[in-house]
Amino acid sequence: MSRVQAPSKFDAILVAGEGESSYKIYNQHKSFLKINGKCIVNYVIEALQKVESVRTIYIVGLKEKLLKTLKEEKIDLNFPKPIVVVEQKSNLYENIWHTFLKTLPNEGDIPDLERSEFSDRAVLIVPCDSPLITSHEVEYFIQKCDLEKHDHVLGLVTDKTLSYFYPRDNVPGIKMAYLYLKENVFRINNLHLVKPLKMLNRKYIKEMYQYRYQRNIKNIIPFALKLIGKDNPVRFRYYFGLQFCLLFSRYGMERLVKFIRSWTPKLELEQCVSKIMGTRLSGIEVPFPGAALDIDNDRDYETIKLRFNEWQDYLSQLERDNPLPFRSESIV
Repeated sequence: MSRVQAPSKFDAILVAGEGESSYKIYNQHKSFLKINGKCIVNYVIEALQKVESVRTIYIVGLKEKLLKTLKEEKIDLNFPKPIVVVEQKSNLYENIWHTFLKTLPNEGDIPDLERSEFSDRAVLIVPCDSPLITSHEVEYFIQKCDLEKHDHVLGLVTDKTLSYFYPRDNVPGIKMAYLYLKENVFRINNLHLVKPLKMLNRKYIKEMYQYRYQRNIKNIIPFALKLIGKDNPVRFRYYFGLQFCLLFSRYGMERLVKFIRSWTPKLELEQCVSKIMGTRLSGIEVPFPGAALDIDNDRDYETIKLRFNEWQDYLSQLERDNPLPFRSESIV
């Protein structure tokens, strides 16, 4: 009789900060919108509480408002996982970095921190606006991550996996923007397992944060200029290839999209981003789309409310079809 070694446990950072982008839905913060009478952020918390590989849940946002909401919905801050609510900083980067420091002894006030015993500490980054996220999906993602080879792993879901959620037969649905790569068409699923101290150029995240809305041409060019000199200029075809694919796909020019996709092999794009950020990045494909179904506008919110129960049932079936890679029970 042998026992499979269990995956490591990680602290999770649930990003629920309040800023301009968090008030897109009816001028309300996305975390506190309700579906079936429950706040969206609580669906995410309840999923994380059931993840075997999650140790402590850190929630960053407006602390007083979050604590009030958790109390109203009777979320236990101590069981089954400890929950720590952290006051937000000025932007997404600062929220994640300062919350990560909270996971360390003395809140990261450690001599030579980047060379300390905590240099390999990884945390799970989770969005607050994905009410269909499931514990099975998160556990599957964590178990697929190889932190021996990589310092930042992000989840990817194919367009085929997400096609079930498209509008069809006069029924509303959600169709999102994609990464058009040579090998496949992907959506980033918003789950990140990352070693912040191994991201040597994390300052670039802060510098480029203002250019995150890449659908606006006024942001596309400045974002690209920020990258010049950070890597081989030949590789900037990847960035513009991704942008052209988004543009041409919007107008149904699929043959042109298919051609331009060949500019961007997945491995080479990962190598490019890794060099720029001073880390080892990898994207892994997962069969579950729940975390990718985030809420970005009024229409998506109304659609998810309407089809929430149906989509939950579908995700449950996907989980039955895709068991976890690791089983903690003894094997004969």
